[in-house]
Amino acid sequence: MSGEIEKTKMHPSNTMFAGWSPALQMYVMNKRENYSFCDYSDYYEISEDTYNHFCDEGFEPEPVRLLFSGNPLCALEGVQKEFHDVFYAIKK
Repeated sequence: MSGEIEKTKMHPSNTMFAGWSPALQMYVMNKRENYSFCDYSDYYEISEDTYNHFCDEGFEPEPVRLLFSGNPLCALEGVQKEFHDVFYAIKK
């Protein structure tokens, strides 16, 4: 289930989507970011309530915590690396 997100919803801003991650066993939000000429995504844990209201017009999702970042300038370490590796099913 590498990198899969089920029951996805696109936010009206078209810069975020959310869904259930079977690998992490939690609701996650993927938020598209931009750095110079590079687009990347940050992944956040969100609550079930946030997921349920994700597509409501004017709703601003409140993440629980940053799980990991796809920023090419940031090296993943510690807990962020663990979440990344579980999400993408990377074996150690």
